[in-house]
Amino acid sequence: MAGMASMAAGGLPPLAAGAMSPRGGRGGGGGLSGPMPGEFGDPARRATDVLLVGNALLFALQLLTKEVVTIWGIKVNALIVAGQWWRLLTPAFLHGNLMHLVVNSYSLNNLGPTVERTAGSGRFLLMYLAAAVAGNVASFYGSQAPSLGASGAIFGIGGALAMYFYRNREIHGRRSEIVLRSLWQTLLMNVLYGLSNPRIDNWGHLGGMVGGALAALLLGPLWQVRPLPGKRGEWLVDAAPLPWFRSQPRPLR
Repeated sequence: MAGMASMAAGGLPPLAAGAMSPRGGRGGGGGLSGPMPGEFGDPARRATDVLLVGNALLFALQLLTKEVVTIWGIKVNALIVAGQWWRLLTPAFLHGNLMHLVVNSYSLNNLGPTVERTAGSGRFLLMYLAAAVAGNVASFYGSQAPSLGASGAIFGIGGALAMYFYRNREIHGRRSEIVLRSLWQTLLMNVLYGLSNPRIDNWGHLGGMVGGALAALLLGPLWQVRPLPGKRGEWLVDAAPLPWFRSQPRPLR
């Protein structure tokens, strides 16, 4: 597996410790008997935890089956052309070695909870899956090398976070500038590293980032300040173009 593309990708740094909600709350429950907000097991990051555990279990299955699962799911252009369309999704859940899994899990654990608390678990999963498919589609058209790994989907989560803060910059103000600057710096570092390492699938990264950003553009959240009939004061209303998983209105404080 040493020659697989996107083997050592990822490495996105943590961007925030708390939830990026318009009201600045951290979200989650926690307490003495449960996980603290943002920690593994917090209900506010359940989809992220499912992905982390699922990727680890699938990697164990890859080892136990002596790479049969890897051969079945890795991106191979000729097999996709032959009709094995599942290979536009399954590579995002497979990894080439333990370090590959660890790096991508670290990146997902940094970015995933922030996006999930911002958008909700349902939207987060749709963004992740859209980015995974978009990354593999871009890799299919841009690279003939076989590839596997979650890094395209993780780049998509970064793209979704950037889209969220860009579209809601009037709500978040200075925080949007800080997060967007951090994301651009991280993107530049990853692009430079990717260009210097022929084993990295840069097409998959780019496609994933664009796919995640477009998914966030359509799914939101897109916060607007509006009065609500029968309610006092102004409210934050989620006006995402697609109505799926829109957040409930929140009073503006």
